Amino acid sequence: MPRLFITSLLTLFAMSSAFAEDQVVKINGAIVSGQIISEDEDAVVLSIRGIELRIPKSEIREIVRDEENAPAPAGASESSSAASMVEMPEPETAKKWERRKDASGNQVPLVAVIPVGTEGREQVGTDIVPEVYEAMIPVLREMQPDYVVFRVNCNDKRENGYWYQVKREESSMNDFDLLGEIADVWHNAFEDEGIYAQPICWVEDAVGSSAVLSLSFCDLYTSSEATIGGLQGAAQMFERVRNDENTYGKYREAFLGMFRGPLELGRVRCDGVGHDNALLDALVYPDMRLSATWQGRTVKWELNRKGSYIVDDNDKSAVEFSAKAAGDFLISKGMADDLEDVLLLHDLVDFDLDDISCQEVFDDYSEDWRKALAECRAAVEEIQELQAGIGPSDAMRQLQFRLTRIKKILRMINRYSAVELRCQMEFGRQYTKLALELQIEQIEEQLRAMRSNDRGRQGGRGGAPRGGGRGIGGR
Repeated sequence: MPRLFITSLLTLFAMSSAFAEDQVVKINGAIVSGQIISEDEDAVVLSIRGIELRIPKSEIREIVRDEENAPAPAGASESSSAASMVEMPEPETAKKWERRKDASGNQVPLVAVIPVGTEGREQVGTDIVPEVYEAMIPVLREMQPDYVVFRVNCNDKRENGYWYQVKREESSMNDFDLLGEIADVWHNAFEDEGIYAQPICWVEDAVGSSAVLSLSFCDLYTSSEATIGGLQGAAQMFERVRNDENTYGKYREAFLGMFRGPLELGRVRCDGVGHDNALLDALVYPDMRLSATWQGRTVKWELNRKGSYIVDDNDKSAVEFSAKAAGDFLISKGMADDLEDVLLLHDLVDFDLDDISCQEVFDDYSEDWRKALAECRAAVEEIQELQAGIGPSDAMRQLQFRLTRIKKILRMINRYSAVELRCQMEFGRQYTKLALELQIEQIEEQLRAMRSNDRGRQGGRGGAPRGGGRGIGGR
């Protein structure tokens, strides 16, 4: 049902509250009045002028029945009382995350959901970057959740431009540091900023570099259709140096070192119990075999056939794990297809949920950097048109035209790291931050030289001063 219609409906219901017997106070502060005609453990059903409205118990803070209903404040009219019932508290956030207590008087846990990609917005290095999670810190700090669920829905196979597909000859390995930076925000910066929520990872899909991020968590769960893997594309970055054994080995180790960073951080956070580097290596490189041996509630991974179970004996493709296999090999702690079941697996039965606040931050960022990228594309097109002879013909005006466009692109790049990456991917290395700064410096120098020449030419036109006039007091 559209949100606007629901809001209008609640307003209509509240306007008739002076004649209602029962009131339902929602968690967001809205009050719905009517006659309770049924109630069970899941919901309350109210009858309001013949219309039945079902309100889930998870949305209800309090039920005030007719016999408990307190009188309206003295001097308040029926209409003003009714109108106040649909108003949000001022300020709006005052009771947004007000904590509820259970029947025993214990505070009910609050769970926040943090998106790690949503379908169509799932690029690690563009949508999934450190700054978007840093932007969530003020929200989480005010919310103070007890648990944070990192909901991973990221599949590089659904995207043609994911982060490690920068042209090989133009790529810099610095981009791979992003994984460590993202994991550092999740596991360190949150706590440093006073957010002490227990992290839980729920993988709906982790195909690509998001698999590395997922493996940094102690408590990892999957949906029944989840896949963890899809990293072998990253290894192709180093195929161009495969014939040079020394160079290839160094590149490979450096690359794996960057990818291992999140796992190492995870092991620190899990008091040494985390995912093994051998597992990651097999997820990345097709030529690595993988075997496993169960040791109680842990698995020992080996990059050979010596384990008690051979997981991957194919040297042509890297290993991937289905949800079932991830559970069998203790990569995940369980399988669930909705969030409530995930939390139930984590022994959380009664809880309050905020799955909107961080999603809004994520969506706003994804929308903003795409708009900024569109502006950069338009600016690049104008520069290309200028080079093709379309635009001002005067040399100085051409430089000024080009300068304003390059400065605009640089502003967008400085604002969003995603834009720099995508500009480099789409337009080449001349659109990195450093290259653009150099171009600006060169154009400004050219413009200064042109202006200096113009002033010189103007000064050289002189000769003897002009005559004219009789001067002061002349005749």
